[in-house]
Amino acid sequence: MKFTVIVILAALMMSWTFYSYIQEESPEMQTEEGLDQGDLAPDFELTTLEGETVQLSDFRGSPVMLNFWATWCPPCRAEMPDMQQVYDDGDLEVLAVNLTSSESSADDVSTFVTDFGLTFPILMDEEAEISDLYEIQPVPTSYFIDENGRIQQASYGPVNEEQMRQQAEMLGD
Repeated sequence: MKFTVIVILAALMMSWTFYSYIQEESPEMQTEEGLDQGDLAPDFELTTLEGETVQLSDFRGSPVMLNFWATWCPPCRAEMPDMQQVYDDGDLEVLAVNLTSSESSADDVSTFVTDFGLTFPILMDEEAEISDLYEIQPVPTSYFIDENGRIQQASYGPVNEEQMRQQAEMLGD
């Protein structure tokens, strides 16, 4: 009888230890936000150029390219047509966070968007809160976020169409 009780208690203790380990290691169960690969992307809310409120978490269920940019940045200008093409093809949701606090005026952003024919959401980071949250140093910087809201890749510098499509493919797996 004592032996049976000891075996049952040992089995329960091992099961509990295993269950606790699985809970800690399972990325789907982790809710901590961060900027490293596998971390839940920090959620935020910004206003678009058109005045709509957008929250990053609204895009859960779809792969997202979160891009930080400015009109005065030549590499940002270079990657915009590729971002538009990938967005038009439906490979990725594109959220372009403009570093509005670094712009001469918000009118520069409107002119830029019109000149480039951009149709994806342009989010206005007027107080640099989101660029600070994401610790943006070089622009452009892009985060590729999977459908669960987890960062899968960060790119520091411009990304071309082929690289965007590769990331979209990886996020779709």
